[in-house]
Order: sequence, then C-alpha cells, then structure tokens
Amino acid sequence: MAAAGNFDCRVVLDREGPIHDVAWNPDEKEFAVVYGYMPAKAALFNHRAEPVLDLGTAPRNLVRFNPHGRVLALAGLGNLAGAIDLWDRKSKSKICTIDAHGASLCAWAPDGRYLMAATLSPRLRVDNGIRIWHYTGAMVFRQPIDELFHVEWRPAPAAQFPQRASLSPVPQGIAVSSPAVSAKPAGAYRPPHARTRPAADSSSPRSLSDMAERKVFGGGRIVPGAAPVGASPDMLAKAAEKKRTRNRKKAKDVASTGEASVPAPAAAVALAEPENEVEALKRVRQLKKKVTQINALAARRDAGEALEANQLSKIESRSQINAEIADLLT
Repeated sequence: MAAAGNFDCRVVLDREGPIHDVAWNPDEKEFAVVYGYMPAKAALFNHRAEPVLDLGTAPRNLVRFNPHGRVLALAGLGNLAGAIDLWDRKSKSKICTIDAHGASLCAWAPDGRYLMAATLSPRLRVDNGIRIWHYTGAMVFRQPIDELFHVEWRPAPAAQFPQRASLSPVPQGIAVSSPAVSAKPAGAYRPPHARTRPAADSSSPRSLSDMAERKVFGGGRIVPGAAPVGASPDMLAKAAEKKRTRNRKKAKDVASTGEASVPAPAAAVALAEPENEVEALKRVRQLKKKVTQINALAARRDAGEALEANQLSKIESRSQINAEIADLLT
C-alpha cells in the first residue's frame, strides 16, 4: 500500500512455503523477498509488486541492503551453511560468495562497503567472534572472542559516505586475510567419547576369533569353505598334520582303555574334535567354564554338604577336562 493510500496490491510468489525475510531498498522503490521451502528462492520486486530480478534458488534465509542500496547481501545463517551472496544492484550481477560458517548475525557498515558477520552465544558457544569483509569478498578483519553475546556497528548517517559511481577496491594498507583451511581431510564421523582415542586400525583383530585366525594364518577373517586369507601351503600342511596327530592320539586312547571304561559324565563332556584353531579356542573357553562349575561343587563337598551322585561324578571328571584343555593348548 502506498503512503498516500492511492495504490495497494498483493505480492504474488511463485513458490510454496514460508517467507523467510523481506527488506526494502533504502534508496530505491523496491524490495527483496526470500521465500519458499529450502532451498529458498530470492527475488527483487519494484514498488508495484512486479518482479524485477530473480536472485536464484539456494539455502538462504536473510536479505540485507547496504545503506546506499547498491549492494545486496543474501545470506543463509543460523541452521544453514553460512554462505553469503553479494549482488550488485546496478549491474544486476553477483559479485561474490562469502563463507560465514556458523554466523548468526549479519550487518552492513554505515559506509556500505564492509559487511560484518558474527557468531554469538548462547546459540553457539564455540568459535564466537566477528569477521568483516569488503564487498569485493576480501576478508579484512577477524577477531575470535571467547563469549560474544551481541555486536553492532557504531551508528553514522550514510550521507557522510558519498556513494561512488563504481564499486571501490579494497583500501590500501589493510592486511587482507582469509580463514585458515585445514589440510586434514574430514574423515569418518567419530562419537565424542572416541575422539580422544587413536583411530582404530581396520586390520586389528576385534574378537577372540579374529585373534585366533590371525595368530594361525596371519591374515583376515576366515570365510567358511575357503582357504584363510594369507595362509601359505606350509601353514595349511602344518595345521592338517596337527589335526591328524590329535586324531591318532584319540584313537589310541580309545583302543587302550575301551569305550565302556569311559565314565558317563566324561562321555557327555566330550564333544567333536575342533576343526581349526578358532574352534579349539572356543572349546577351551567352554571347558574352563565347566572347570569353574566343578570347582564350586568341590568346595561345597569340602564344606560338608551332601552332593548327588551325578555331581560327584562331575568332580571326578575334572582331571580329564584339565587334560583336554592342556591338549588343546599345545
């Protein structure tokens, strides 16, 4: 609506979604709008709500004209990446894009040539500070601050700073700096509790099975039905010979003692011979668990408690289980 009340209209936007920001040009009869679902669209309209310039589609949520209305800053602050596009209103072209990552405030200097972005608390409690760019895109000042709550330019009328016919270059005598870029790649995400630990080597064993496999074969995990990775023919031959030796020893023991002489509890404890070192370690772990249970029964017997017959037979099989553990570990 015009101030005189002789004109009013409705601005028609061609994109669905919220209106993120609106700003009037202080020197012209026009305004800029950032609207629509992300990535949002930005456009420039004249005072009769007619589109003048399409500013593109990008993750942006804030628009600011400099005090002279010549340069337009289109920013994506807050939860967005922090990129700021600077547009020359006179030439209708984009000047540059500034990286203001983490910034939550953006403001033009009274002279219209410098743009400040700040990272503030309590929204973000790390990397607080201010950064200032010349509207050509060169960073001219940077000041980290431990805890910064608010910052703004000292007010001054724009009339004190005459507008030039063309954009001015960076003034001489100002040390132009740019944010330090880390040469270290980002890498994979690591949770906070693991960031102080050295990165885990993918080749390091992660389980008892991995340790056994790499101890015997010196390679990665064993795929069932396939030869272990890194296993040489000599290693495979030694493992096969060791298995044959155990089988011969078992057959000899059975032949000398007879199957009938083996106590029933011991026969229940005996399982199939391990197929490889991985199974042998699992078998040792099971047998040690049984020995622990048998020791508990023996302690109850020594304390004078009456035990059942099957419990007493388990205690008698302890020596055989220990012998089997010793045989598996050799």
